[in-house]
Amino acid sequence: MKFNLNPETKKISYLFIIFFFSILINQYYGYIGVFPIDTFLFFDSGYRVANGEFPFKDFWAITGLTNDFIQAIIFKILGVSWFSYVFHASLMNFVIAFFTFHTLFKFKLNINFCLIYALFVSIIAYPVAGTPFPDHHSMIFSIVGLFCFLLHLKTNSNFYLFFLPIFLILAFLSKQTPAAYIFIIIFFLN
Repeated sequence: MKFNLNPETKKISYLFIIFFFSILINQYYGYIGVFPIDTFLFFDSGYRVANGEFPFKDFWAITGLTNDFIQAIIFKILGVSWFSYVFHASLMNFVIAFFTFHTLFKFKLNINFCLIYALFVSIIAYPVAGTPFPDHHSMIFSIVGLFCFLLHLKTNSNFYLFFLPIFLILAFLSKQTPAAYIFIIIFFLN
């Protein structure tokens, strides 16, 4: 039996699939094990920011501020737990999957392929680490900034141009290396 959904309903249902899949796959991999070098990197600093301390003023931070403040907000909302720590990374996994879907959709790729590619991105984006990590955050925010730039060129909409510096600043404040390269690329392409 075949039933047809209208395009808007299909798009919304695909976004729900992307949301649940990207969250669940990262939650699974975030619980597999503890890697002492990087697993607890933002747990302590997020906890300290949630309790009113500030990086560089009250404690030493080894990377940018973005991860610490996002983690503090999530700790405030969901409480201090391993679930909320891994959920931070899972939300970022959803962000990159969502923007991949949205960008491909705006470039008029078949919506079924948009879904498949977004799911593939969610498999390889954050589950590699499973927990918040500055390189992943910077890469995700940089790619979303690049998507905004491409969508601005495609649609000629200043809406995307408005968000471009926001994502690049978030990327730079996560970790400078990939963000600076993406900024240079966008600067010379503009």
